[in-house]
Amino acid sequence: MNVRTLLAALAAALAVAAPAHAEDACKLTQLSKPALSLADMYKLAEGHAKAWRPDAKFTSMSNTTLGLLKPDGTAASWHVVFQSEAAKSWVTIDTANGYLSCSANPGGAGRIPDVKPEFFRDGAALYAIAKEHGAALLAQGYGVMVGTAAAPNTRHATWNINYHKEGAKDGGLLVLVDANTGKVEKVLK
Repeated sequence: MNVRTLLAALAAALAVAAPAHAEDACKLTQLSKPALSLADMYKLAEGHAKAWRPDAKFTSMSNTTLGLLKPDGTAASWHVVFQSEAAKSWVTIDTANGYLSCSANPGGAGRIPDVKPEFFRDGAALYAIAKEHGAALLAQGYGVMVGTAAAPNTRHATWNINYHKEGAKDGGLLVLVDANTGKVEKVLK
């Protein structure tokens, strides 16, 4: 697939995925590296979010099935959300197929997790935790998915690690890691 065809397919997919009232918050940009580390993606996303609205606050981050987390902490597809109270809107910063896009939408983006300014952003360490608790699933061809979550009453922030395999049910294992410290809290089967 050539770049022009890929861009057209990506634009069409984004048009279908984004609500009709969404606005582009940045130009579609080709990345210098198709796979970014969790920390690099957060830094890139935060920069775009703050350029969009200076009061933008982090809401959530995850990799997607288009880019499972690798042992070195990189993924080819990330989804990061920031919210602006002043604008009463939220923005998604996404990477896929070597491109970055941003889309802003009116309304709220959900609970804002209680994360410290320098919360835990070590993707390689999260992968190591996933391997420690799910080696059997990785051996069966499952990949690693990570995403933040905020507890309903306390907004306690966690990284949720789960396991994905194309065409199969999820791995049936969830590892909860404190998003501020990187310490494992629970392993749920």
